[in-house]
Amino acid sequence: MNVRILRAAEYPVSQWAGGTTAQIYLYPEDGDYGRRDFIFRLSSAAIQCPQSDFTPLPGVERHIMMLEGSARLVYQGHGEKTLAPYEAETFDGGWQTTSFGQGTDFNLMLRQGAAGGLWAQELAPGESFDLPCPKGGFALAFAAQGEALSGGGRTLGFRDALLLEGEGEISLQNCGKTAARLVGAWIRLP
Repeated sequence: MNVRILRAAEYPVSQWAGGTTAQIYLYPEDGDYGRRDFIFRLSSAAIQCPQSDFTPLPGVERHIMMLEGSARLVYQGHGEKTLAPYEAETFDGGWQTTSFGQGTDFNLMLRQGAAGGLWAQELAPGESFDLPCPKGGFALAFAAQGEALSGGGRTLGFRDALLLEGEGEISLQNCGKTAARLVGAWIRLP
């Protein structure tokens, strides 16, 4: 299993219609989100406009979780969903989607037959969480609140991420004095 720390200060940041997006990880690494040349993408967006239209992404399965604030997602012709913090939603990236609300979210985009999902875990001070990585896939833990200490002495600061590639498991422990919250994703390649 390959283990990497991804630092928030190093995430590429770009503009979108409703605010800014920090790209946490893109696979393959030589892919290009703008050309839609990727199998999966993990990102966190700041939704700064009270109403914004999501970028249309036909052929992309989208997973979204609010970290701060709330959002009401309206899918033209496909209903709507209101998300409170740490609630996840999956939808077709090709749907015309309008967001109402402001806050920060966490996103997973999947293409080309990749499978995956999002999770959230709160950790009390000293509490641990075992992060499994599926065979033939990836797992990522993102420090949404507080700090966590992973096995091997690697420390995650606020908005840093721990990326696992290949089957295995690593333990993450809250090393702070207040509650911490991790969010993340698992991905299985086609």
